[in-house]
Amino acid sequence: MFGTSPRTISATEPSAADDALTLAIYHRSDDIERYLHELRAAGGLRLELIRKGTLWTVPGTVSGVLWELTPDDGAQRLVAALIANVPAVSYSLADRPGLVELSRALGFRAHLTPPLRLADVERGLGIRHLLDLADRLEAATGPVVEAAADPDVIGAVLRAVNVAPDPPGVAAAIVEQVNQWLPLPAWYTFAVEADGVPQLIGPSDTDPALRAALRSFADVIAATGAPAVRVTNYLDDRIEMVQAADRMVEVSLIGLPLVAGGTLVGGLIGLETGRARRLPTISRRCADALARLLEPAAFTLQTALRVARAEALSVTDDLTQLYNARYLNEALRKEAKRAMRSGWPLSLLFIDLDGFKAINDGHGHLAGSRALIEAADVIRASARETDIVARFGGDEFAILLPETGTEGAHSVARRLRERLQRFSFLAGVAPGSRITASIGVATLPDVADTAEGLLQAADAAMYRVKLTGKNGIHIAGSETSGLRLPTGEQEIS
Repeated sequence: MFGTSPRTISATEPSAADDALTLAIYHRSDDIERYLHELRAAGGLRLELIRKGTLWTVPGTVSGVLWELTPDDGAQRLVAALIANVPAVSYSLADRPGLVELSRALGFRAHLTPPLRLADVERGLGIRHLLDLADRLEAATGPVVEAAADPDVIGAVLRAVNVAPDPPGVAAAIVEQVNQWLPLPAWYTFAVEADGVPQLIGPSDTDPALRAALRSFADVIAATGAPAVRVTNYLDDRIEMVQAADRMVEVSLIGLPLVAGGTLVGGLIGLETGRARRLPTISRRCADALARLLEPAAFTLQTALRVARAEALSVTDDLTQLYNARYLNEALRKEAKRAMRSGWPLSLLFIDLDGFKAINDGHGHLAGSRALIEAADVIRASARETDIVARFGGDEFAILLPETGTEGAHSVARRLRERLQRFSFLAGVAPGSRITASIGVATLPDVADTAEGLLQAADAAMYRVKLTGKNGIHIAGSETSGLRLPTGEQEIS
């Protein structure tokens, strides 16, 4: 979405937004204006300049204070009194020893040095939520256009992203670069696969509901190959509220394609939290400048992806990016031998999705594939870092849990079952779609002493849940051992 050129808000001109944030800047230097370029450009900010010593109170409309700190402020008790009831950070235009300690002693939240960057001011004052994505885009446009015209900046981007050889490393380097031009609470990178499906790169601990919202937006970027913005919401199951509406989280998103020599390699998604005061737009100037800055990174990511895809063909499931059945079987054999030697238990969860066939039949194979990807995200997020998560085939998955007994395995299974049960699948495509899981749990050496026996025991336990009502957990051997679990977590009864 493209809009008009951004408009600069001056210190004396009110913002169009009724809830514009006012910052009071107490200064001594006559050349303070040269340090306020980025703050001046922020559409949600109003600046009020006050020369030090002329006013020892904070105007009632002010939400935060920036104080130019000098060594003689240590003798002024009035400074601590002035900032006692308002968020305040200090800054200095010259590097002088002892100012950081003086800032802390006077009660400032942070001490800044030039340039005064919007992100640093927000972080120091704790006011990030008061500025929205529209403000940030307006503030970033000028600096981004200047950076894109500087060959040295382009060279610095190329050097920065070539440090890491793997896609996650390159993605992290790209995020670090773009966050300098457009600071946001979070950035995400995705790659576009050969079939056009976007796959998120990087940390797997992102909330599955947020991943679904990001993937839906990534579809738009992948389909159009153009920048876009979106204000959306998602249901955060980590928020404990009675009403589902109370768990809705609003976010604003900006999507930037990563294009290398005319080929769409992937994209970036920037996320701003909090309610948007107005719909963000990205000007053609800003979009073109960002495309120029990001093209070297796109070439580097393209190379890293080619290498990684060649290496991963034998062990990774193409659709979900989890391990495949071949890798699971190899890992299971190795871990079973290690468990028998060490005496540590080894557990396996075998998972079959309930309700997937109805989605596939009712909404088509593309929706079915998306549901499998979302389910894989939930399964991955429910496992621990040391666990091995794989797609066994179709709508069957497995989690291998080294050095884990029945109790620990049951805890992971219960967490997974609850999260799948709460998750809203295919939001925006087929709202209300639900998937549950039938989960079989088996532990070596309790019910088996070989890798094959462990897999068969977990599979049989899963089928026992299928035959007795689905959406449950059964622990292999519990029917004869006397082990009792809560209703619905053994076989359905």
